[in-house]
Amino acid sequence: MTKTPSTKEKLLQAARALFWTRGYSNVSVRDITGAAGVDAALVSRYFGGKQGLFEATLADIPAWDVLACDRENLLEKAVESFTQPYNPQTDLVNPFTLLLANVLDPVMGDKIRAFVQQGIATPLAEKLGGVRAEEKAAMLLAVLFGFALIRKNFQVKGLTDTSLDDLRAQMMILGQTAVQSAT
Repeated sequence: MTKTPSTKEKLLQAARALFWTRGYSNVSVRDITGAAGVDAALVSRYFGGKQGLFEATLADIPAWDVLACDRENLLEKAVESFTQPYNPQTDLVNPFTLLLANVLDPVMGDKIRAFVQQGIATPLAEKLGGVRAEEKAAMLLAVLFGFALIRKNFQVKGLTDTSLDDLRAQMMILGQTAVQSAT
């Protein structure tokens, strides 16, 4: 028996789908409540307003599991996490699209940049350690995010039609170069 989502869960699902694909400033409370099939006043009741609802969707993002692995396997796990097969059902609404849709948002852009810095870049630099760790982490993230953007969002041939093994081998080379570039 499937459990019916609560009103709060419906709002979070609708907000995630809209905020994470269209961006904070391009979505109204009415858009969200219309998609959720609930009264607009409930956004204030449950979340204190639109910004609180957006921030609640950020809480849904799990920590990047790569940061939990040991340093020796970090690059391989990072590459693996960014080279999953394309799936239009799951790739449409995910944390990566959230970041892309909101990083330039005039209201939430700073929050997204801080989220990436504090939740991904800084812990990655700490995990990498050594001389110029922040630079290494930034270079690796540039490689990973750039790769994902070109492959999954722009769907550029050469990345979309290459085997997973070949993609991962190339990404490992680029990733190794990124983390060694600052030494």
